[in-house]
Amino acid sequence: MRPIGPISRASYTAAGRFIFAPIPVAARSSLTPTCFIRFTEIQKRGRLRNSVLFERIPLMEIKRLQPSKCTPHWVVIGILFISLILRWILILRGGQYFNSDETRFEVSLAAARLLWQGQLGEALRQFTISPEHLGFKVVGLIPALTEQIIGPSLVLPAIFFSLFSVLNLYLIYLLARRFQTSPRESLYALVFAASCLSLLYYSRHLFPYDMAMSFGLMALYMALERNPTTRTSLACGGLGFLCFITYNGYWPLAGFAMLVNILMKREEFVKLIRKAIFTSIGFIAPLLLLILAMLWSGADLISAYRLFATSITQGSFQEGWSLPFEYFWYTEYTIILLIGALSIFAISSQFKNRSDTKIWVAGFLSIYLCLVIPSVLHYFVVYARLARQLIPFLVLLAAQGLVQLEGRVAYGRRARQLIFVIVLLQVVWNFVQTYTIGFPRDFAAEAQARFPDFEFSSKRLAYGAPVICQYNGYIIENTKFYVAPPERIPQVSGQILLSELHPTNFQPYLYEGDPPDFRQAYGALKLRMNLYRADETFMSESNPEWMDMKSCVTGEN
Repeated sequence: MRPIGPISRASYTAAGRFIFAPIPVAARSSLTPTCFIRFTEIQKRGRLRNSVLFERIPLMEIKRLQPSKCTPHWVVIGILFISLILRWILILRGGQYFNSDETRFEVSLAAARLLWQGQLGEALRQFTISPEHLGFKVVGLIPALTEQIIGPSLVLPAIFFSLFSVLNLYLIYLLARRFQTSPRESLYALVFAASCLSLLYYSRHLFPYDMAMSFGLMALYMALERNPTTRTSLACGGLGFLCFITYNGYWPLAGFAMLVNILMKREEFVKLIRKAIFTSIGFIAPLLLLILAMLWSGADLISAYRLFATSITQGSFQEGWSLPFEYFWYTEYTIILLIGALSIFAISSQFKNRSDTKIWVAGFLSIYLCLVIPSVLHYFVVYARLARQLIPFLVLLAAQGLVQLEGRVAYGRRARQLIFVIVLLQVVWNFVQTYTIGFPRDFAAEAQARFPDFEFSSKRLAYGAPVICQYNGYIIENTKFYVAPPERIPQVSGQILLSELHPTNFQPYLYEGDPPDFRQAYGALKLRMNLYRADETFMSESNPEWMDMKSCVTGEN
């Protein structure tokens, strides 16, 4: 067996044969590393209790196993701080309420208003009207109640929910450290996670995905406790419940975390049953309480969830197996190629020897199958928001692969430097695209601010609104949410006053239910939001385009 831990200089000279190195009990504390570097102690029938067994170790592996300094806390804090600032800048650039799914936060706002007025019963009743993603709506009470104090804000709730996006990065870092691996490995996992656009751009919206992922990763962290207890099993089940109830689509992540808690260690059958029982109690007990509370209020949670699950049919069932990889390409580009290659390298080099590698591979495969199989059976369509559950496992594997590359390949450090240069350049390219995209609500607000004699009703932002509308000699087009590409955009004669790319030009948005032909159509159209000052000749009553044009203010025309 191979030692995993600090090896003395004297031991290196004997690395070519088996030796037993006695370790005094008093000195054992000095060998306990602070950087989570493991060593193997032989304890069999009371013999060799204070010895470490060494065996043939390649020179590159010996160098890899030498103690290194722990990752400075300021490095981790710095990466997380920069990630948080990037998310807040993104939020300040707008985008809230672009997607109709963001209106679920309105339930939190309505409940908060009623709570503020002292109507507790009515506030609680708001959560029974549409109980999907209930955890998101309940936690959303925090920013919603804050709005009751400081006033309405689109930015405030997004800033609050973005904290979970940054928390996910830290949880990935903690998961890498859970197995007491090299501190570089956990740092690399954090860097790769912070570089993934798929873990960034949702933070500008009011979605439950990041919050649910936080609960799921916390459940997995509890499942990997080295000395599991009844409390850790209950906590894992409870966090799995919070993951599922916050966003129902992340049930594969919650389920995998609970399975790891039960099956990770080879134990007696009785102990496995015990862990299974307490993990199930942690998940089922709050679920039963919620079901009973809903029934008491007149709502059937099970029927509501069953009905909601059958509604995830927008898109293409046939591309369920390929959509995650196509989506990752358009979010990460070369980064996903590097992460994939490093993951394969980690699997090929250490799959048999490291339990954490097996767990990350199992996590990726189990979640992937939980997406593909229901899609093949035409139960639900795979969306980008579901595919991003795979990213943490790919990142963790890639970090292992990079450490292996450094230690086992010639010029490994130069290869690492090259990889990080490529990642940095690709991150800049990816993030710039996200920050330069515009949104209909913000475009209309800017148009009204710069041209006060132009008015625009918010109802014109909805997907049923006309493609183009006019008010007081101004014409605005494509300032709306599309569920399908427009068949025809009327030609306008006038001076362009404002112009900005429509969100459909941001490719990752097109993997949230748009079938392949829609994505191709959007790519060909390259829609822009435009504000015109119409020519006098165009506004003639003899021009049918002008006469058929709807007003930008609802209630007129």
